[in-house]
Amino acid sequence: MTNAQVAFLRNLIATTAAERQAGPIARRLADIEGVGRVDRTRVLYTPQDHERAANLLRSRGYPLEAPAAAGPRSSAQGAASEKLNAAPVAQQLVAAVLLNFPDPVPAMHPRGCFVAMPWSQALAVPYEVLLVCENLEPLLQLHEFTWLNEHVKGRPCMAIYRGGPRLFGTDAAARLLAHDDRPTLAFFDFDPKGLSMAASLPRQEAVCLPPWPALREAVLAQKRTHLYTNSYQHSSAHLDAVDDASITLAWGRLRSLATGLNQEGFPR
Repeated sequence: MTNAQVAFLRNLIATTAAERQAGPIARRLADIEGVGRVDRTRVLYTPQDHERAANLLRSRGYPLEAPAAAGPRSSAQGAASEKLNAAPVAQQLVAAVLLNFPDPVPAMHPRGCFVAMPWSQALAVPYEVLLVCENLEPLLQLHEFTWLNEHVKGRPCMAIYRGGPRLFGTDAAARLLAHDDRPTLAFFDFDPKGLSMAASLPRQEAVCLPPWPALREAVLAQKRTHLYTNSYQHSSAHLDAVDDASITLAWGRLRSLATGLNQEGFPR
């Protein structure tokens, strides 16, 4: 996704615009990403399109608002502390866990830990598939989700945290995704918002969910109906329009239960 497309989506979300002139960016986002409907010289937007735009940015790792311009602490000026007017140290880092690498692996880390590296250096890691994990805690516990290998298939895999508002931002993960060309695996919550973000992941090869009998049992046992209802209204239109078979299957199963499940509650 280009910087101009990101800026367009951010403006669309901020203004909740009902229409835009059908310029090249608006047309491409409508035709390729399904954000909006082209009507002659205009592109028309509904509230579902605004949510679709937000999910698209989140899934690619971009914050919904442009971060304030900032530099490293070493070059911070005009402030009482080097922490003011400077970018967070972790802003350009991705949190990663390496799976199925032969010894010696490119970056050693104990089980239950992650390594942090600049996104540009992460591109040089010789992984074959990139797994994008919605939450940080499950990233640290990947070795416990043994069913993940059904999707990883023994390949050298780098799993990264999608990013969030605190420790790691989303920009570094987004840059990694934008500059890479290897297939991705979507490891997100089992709820409408999570499936919508999974559907928006570029080069998505598979949606990583536990085997259905075990997942269904866990969903029914934990009864987290709010995870379904909280994002159903905003994500359902996008999910109804997706033609990816794995998303369609997961969406049908989620609707049949009308109850979601966060990654931390997935069976191990």
